[in-house]
Amino acid sequence: MRKATRWQALALTAGLAVLTLTAPADAVKLGERPLKPGMRGKDVRVLQRSLTRLKLPTPGTGRYGKTTRRNVLALEKRRSWRADGRVDRRQAKRIKRLVARMLARKRSRRRAARQYSGYHFPVADPHDFGGSGARFGAPRSGHAHQGQDVFAPCGTPLFAAQGGNVKAIGFQASGAGYYAVIDGLDGSDTVYMHMKKATWAAIGTLLYPGQQIGRVGQSGNASGCHLHFEHWTSPGWYVGGYPVDPLLALLSWDEYS
Repeated sequence: MRKATRWQALALTAGLAVLTLTAPADAVKLGERPLKPGMRGKDVRVLQRSLTRLKLPTPGTGRYGKTTRRNVLALEKRRSWRADGRVDRRQAKRIKRLVARMLARKRSRRRAARQYSGYHFPVADPHDFGGSGARFGAPRSGHAHQGQDVFAPCGTPLFAAQGGNVKAIGFQASGAGYYAVIDGLDGSDTVYMHMKKATWAAIGTLLYPGQQIGRVGQSGNASGCHLHFEHWTSPGWYVGGYPVDPLLALLSWDEYS
């Protein structure tokens, strides 16, 4: 009877050990085990969320599939790490450090945006406001000019006129060229068109007034190097707001920026 009891106890202990090894897969933290394709768990989901934060959009399925492996490989190549599509404990620590630094920078920019909630003239010197055709409301083919043009040599730095999040970016060959829209902290939107090339700031990037977002260009349908600048009332650019003449504001910002 004692032997049977002893074997039963050993079997129960072994069963508990198996449960201990397998049951907590959904609770294991990133870095507690190596990860590879086919695995599932909370740590895989955290990895996927981390990849998305690092500009490698990855669905948070909790399963280490093809997309996750592809994005891990992309990160490894970007950082010059050993590229095998797997995440060992050391690499998990590296990823967590990258995310922590990224979140710290984001918090810093948010504090800066709150601290510097004023406005900044969007074009570096030298610049000018052109003639009557550059004004708000000037006639255009089939519509009226919705902003103010600020002329400057191609390559002149462009700055965010207000603090806020990047709302839209893109390229329009027949019109705006490379453009960006900032959703301001005051609810208004500022729009920057004909940039020399695409802005570095992705959608959602939090900017502070005076932060450089690009350079003056003549991309799209533009005559000469200039910034086409628009200022839209709340709730913003083509979502219920409307454009207003920004010239007086630009002249004011130009005095102290």
